[in-house]
Amino acid sequence: MTSRLILPRRKLLRLGLAAGIAAAGGFTAATGVAAQSQEALGALSPDQVSALSRIERFLNDISTLQARFVQVSSNGGYAEGDVFVDRPGQMRFDYDAPTPVLLIANGLTLLYYDKQLKEATFLPLWETPLWFLIREEVRFDENVEIVGIEEALGTLRVSLRDPDTPDGGTITLVFTDRPLTLRKWELTDPQGIKTQVSLVNPVYGEAIDGDLFKYGDLEVHNKRNRDR
Repeated sequence: MTSRLILPRRKLLRLGLAAGIAAAGGFTAATGVAAQSQEALGALSPDQVSALSRIERFLNDISTLQARFVQVSSNGGYAEGDVFVDRPGQMRFDYDAPTPVLLIANGLTLLYYDKQLKEATFLPLWETPLWFLIREEVRFDENVEIVGIEEALGTLRVSLRDPDTPDGGTITLVFTDRPLTLRKWELTDPQGIKTQVSLVNPVYGEAIDGDLFKYGDLEVHNKRNRDR
């Protein structure tokens, strides 16, 4: 039986790309990893440093991404929908019924739209994990702490957290290797609740209609702006 997924607005700040990603979410390949402090590099093996460089390069090479997604939470939540990414800055998560949620990032702002209540909540995009993935330049040496890197059975896992709020939870990016492809991300919030967002049949590099990242035509009965 499918349970309805509830997405409190405050939790948007902890959603990794649903985010992800988007929304994660900037990085460059060689310069990002090479510029890390000697202390940070000393904690990583040469293979891990190489893996980080490849991941940075892969993420920065993404121009567009579109896929179905499946979101599962350890508290029983389940949802599906469509995700569209147009880097830099733009992302859309459109949840299937019965989850009445639409998320749109337009480069500056993240919109949380409740389709049922016709309510729109706006958050600064750079204060959400989505920003990490859709910035113009993805870097692992800026405003992010690498908690762990795992390589096993053709899978790469990189766990990250905000160094300014180490108790705020972690996000883990999961890639299949050779060829490197983003498969899913996993979020663990401060209460220990885990949310996994898996990409289904992702398509990279194809043109996406820019109207998908506009929200001026949405019917809005109530509007809120939140800094945090």
